[in-house]
Amino acid sequence: MLHKKILLYLVFFMLCGISINAQEVDGWSLPDLLKSGRERSLQAFRAKRQYALEYWRYRSFKSSLLPSLDLELEPFSYNRSFVERYDDDLNIDVYRQQQNLNSFARLSVNQNILLTGASVYLSSSFGRLVNYGENRLQSYNITPVRLGIVQPIMAFNALKWQKKTAMLELEKAKKEYIVNQQEINMHTVSLFFQWALASTKVDIAQENKKAAARLYKIGKKRYDLGSIEKDELLNLELENFTSATTLTRYEQDLETIVSDLKLFLNLKNLPEHSPPLPEMIPNLKIGLEEAQHLAKQNNPDLLDIQIQEIHADRDLDEAIKNNRFNLSVNASFGLNQQAEHFENAYGHFLDQQIVAIQFRMPIVDWGERKGNIKMAKMTRELADIQVEQDRNDVSRNLRLAVANFNLQEEQVLAALRARNIAQESYQITEKRFLSGQVDVLRLTSARSARQTATEQYIQSLQLYWEYYYQVQQITLYNFIKGTPLSEDFDQLLKID
Repeated sequence: MLHKKILLYLVFFMLCGISINAQEVDGWSLPDLLKSGRERSLQAFRAKRQYALEYWRYRSFKSSLLPSLDLELEPFSYNRSFVERYDDDLNIDVYRQQQNLNSFARLSVNQNILLTGASVYLSSSFGRLVNYGENRLQSYNITPVRLGIVQPIMAFNALKWQKKTAMLELEKAKKEYIVNQQEINMHTVSLFFQWALASTKVDIAQENKKAAARLYKIGKKRYDLGSIEKDELLNLELENFTSATTLTRYEQDLETIVSDLKLFLNLKNLPEHSPPLPEMIPNLKIGLEEAQHLAKQNNPDLLDIQIQEIHADRDLDEAIKNNRFNLSVNASFGLNQQAEHFENAYGHFLDQQIVAIQFRMPIVDWGERKGNIKMAKMTRELADIQVEQDRNDVSRNLRLAVANFNLQEEQVLAALRARNIAQESYQITEKRFLSGQVDVLRLTSARSARQTATEQYIQSLQLYWEYYYQVQQITLYNFIKGTPLSEDFDQLLKID
């Protein structure tokens, strides 16, 4: 049922182009768009369904530990055919016509025993057989109660191993959902700053186009007065021309970025103006030891390492026990009776006792069992190496992310200072150009420096927030609020 719902939702989104359900957000700041991404993006939809899938897998396992009630029913089975039979009088096999009607029903309660891997059952069955021919014969076979057990001896107990990882798998699914939320945050941050950068480029290009047209107009007058040379006027004319083509190119880039952002966030539209840039968190420094402690508690990759270690032990145990011998005991006790009349079949019950011991062991296998066990041991050793490598990777990525974030504040402040200096320098250079104190090349260089410094500031701010959410993704901890990341997982299961 869950998979059908997922398929229907996906088909709906594909047919409707996703934008049908698109909505507006309360604002256009980075926090507003982060919230929109976590709630409305297709990635958020997929993350919710992935968690629901893991949750119901856990519920299915929990159900397997409880008693199950089964009904086996064959109310009508009619057979009319020729079958081979032995004729005592003629001492030969002959074909004779057989015609009968059979009905059968059985109700059983089954319980798996986690500790030993056994299966206990309690059943009650009813059978009715009617033979047609020269003489119509009818009989009933009644087993009102039968209690039995199937117990493997020294066999692989899959249920016991599954119990060791079931709760860990559910906890991992919860943490992975929160990790997916952080991945959405990081992608939203990337798209947001691409939008901010593209919008800023358009704004600067519009200013440059107006300034270039104004300066070219002034340049022509000054050229007529003989205060500038022909090459300077040509440079002003070239700047006026290139500023228009640059604006067109930047506007196309902005349109592409806006389209990507609307598609990802499932929004109808975005404003044309530049989004407000988020500020840094004042004096926020993340301690490495604290981050490592939080990652050890919260990171799903480290939890997955623990699960991998259990799986490796399980696979080795399975290989050893499955390549040794098979021994099981099957025992049952019940009451049984058969009679030609229904009421007689429920009286004078006889004991029904079954005890069976099954044993199977290969004598000569040319080393197959030994090879299987050796391979399992080698696989276990490889798993240990991979687990250690994964643990080192998580630790290395965390150290790098924390170091990058703590250093990025200085980079942002430096970029902000450079942007302000470049802005002030351009304004001064433009005034000096208008007064004839500097040439066109100095003005062009100042304009280019201003744009480069502005772009570098936005890019440095983008790295600051990307590093922060990278650390938050590894530790699953909100360092701004000082609280662990959490989610209402019961609400996630309420799928429309």
